[in-house]
Amino acid sequence: MTACVFHDTDPSQQDRRLFEIVERAYDQQKKVLVFAPNRERAGAIDRLLWTTKQESFIPHEVVTAGEPDSLIPVAIVTSELNPIGAAILIADGHCSLDFALGFESIHEFVNRSTPRLHQACRERFRAYRDRQVPVEHVKSEYGVRS
Repeated sequence: MTACVFHDTDPSQQDRRLFEIVERAYDQQKKVLVFAPNRERAGAIDRLLWTTKQESFIPHEVVTAGEPDSLIPVAIVTSELNPIGAAILIADGHCSLDFALGFESIHEFVNRSTPRLHQACRERFRAYRDRQVPVEHVKSEYGVRS
């Protein structure tokens, strides 16, 4: 069954959280699709995966057309396609719910930068619940150590 996690993260920490989700899935040998809202953001995510941890490399590819390397565990896309058969979706931008529901696990981010964007996130949260998708809201607290 599909499940969704909304990550309520400070915007300055969203890239770090995205990397952690990808890294955890890669460590568990699960394929991940990152949906970016545009080519510029896809390029930024590509750089993020190259540079966040110098000691480890997560094989990935920005897929725009054609066939990706079938061995690539992480694909970054700007359109609604799943060229690597990923089970995990990280929605860095809003894709359609019908597309998102094709994944076992969905990760979305709460965007509080404007009231309009925050409201869109709330509506998306409700839309998942209306479709009987289990939804979890996780508040990320970076900089606080136990």
